[in-house]
Amino acid sequence: MSKKITRRKSIIQAAIEVFSEKDLQSASISEIAQKAGIANGTIYQYFKNKEDLFFSIPIEKTNEFRDQVQLHLEGITGVFNKIRKFVWYFLYFFKTNPEYGRLLMLELRVNKGFVKTETYNFLKQSVRSVWDIIEEGQKEGVIRTDVDIYVLRHLVLGILEHMVSRWLLKDAKYDILEHHQQVSQILIDALRSRTPDR
Repeated sequence: MSKKITRRKSIIQAAIEVFSEKDLQSASISEIAQKAGIANGTIYQYFKNKEDLFFSIPIEKTNEFRDQVQLHLEGITGVFNKIRKFVWYFLYFFKTNPEYGRLLMLELRVNKGFVKTETYNFLKQSVRSVWDIIEEGQKEGVIRTDVDIYVLRHLVLGILEHMVSRWLLKDAKYDILEHHQQVSQILIDALRSRTPDR
């Protein structure tokens, strides 16, 4: 990994830690630079300003999430097994990235301006794998087609995002993965085709 990429990642991680404790207005470039162990001016070699850095965080972490979830899904056969793996990895990702979870779920997602940014549109594409799994299941006849695919995707993501948000609001004091198998089964039961022979 090149020095430039490593430096960028360290800035992003420092920004996640700062922004998870302070909002955009309260946080400063100098705090982020200090946490990253670099000079203030170095940040401007990578990001235009504080806002650019703030909204770049989800893109960086989303790329990480998307790459890893695809890796975890490789070699898994069966739509329902893929759903189980996605549920597990989604919860695992935020368990291992709680600062980013706070920033995304408790700050960005409730920011009205966020939905108007390019970052928001990019973030929506990050969970394309859910859509693909549902679509695959519909083609195979194992996932219901009597409900709009958008609604089915919202069902999956809504439950998972709610679980992560509640976990964060409770200061991550319990293991968010504890009930992942039960969650997977509830989702599978809700998504399963109602055709009698299935």
